[in-house]
Amino acid sequence: MRISKAYWIWGQFPIKDTLYLNSIKDHVQSILNSPQFDIHLTLCGPFAELNSDFLNSLSNISKTNQSITLNLEKFDFCDQIFTSFFIKTDIPTELNNLRNNIYKIAKYNIKKKYVPHISLAYGNHKKSQKNLLISKMPKLKKEILISKIALVDVNEELDIWRIMNTYNLQMI
Repeated sequence: MRISKAYWIWGQFPIKDTLYLNSIKDHVQSILNSPQFDIHLTLCGPFAELNSDFLNSLSNISKTNQSITLNLEKFDFCDQIFTSFFIKTDIPTELNNLRNNIYKIAKYNIKKKYVPHISLAYGNHKKSQKNLLISKMPKLKKEILISKIALVDVNEELDIWRIMNTYNLQMI
């Protein structure tokens, strides 16, 4: 069962990549009705609660991990609300290591297969509508960078995603 009120850890991008991804997201959301959210790649969660030890450790992880280069693979979609329409990415070793380190400090057991992606729209949209949209999307640039991690307070019932803090990763 999905926790609708929880904390999540997102990967975020430098300004140049954020602007690029936002232009794609804005185009997609002009066609698919979607709640508004900051562009991101979900790293970890959900966490029902967090303590100060976790927050301090998260800050330390950001200081000991470098930014991560991601390859953008393709536009894709699912039948789930929060993976309705997205950009599929590769899963470099550095991304897995970062996730594992965050889960270790939370003493959280990872059970679900990780499929990294950058959401462009949330919601219940028709498959035919999403297939048509994919056919009209521009070619993706090859790479983007995850340059920071963000702690996000999420209330999915109210469509609220509030970034509480960001932590810069070390630049490569």
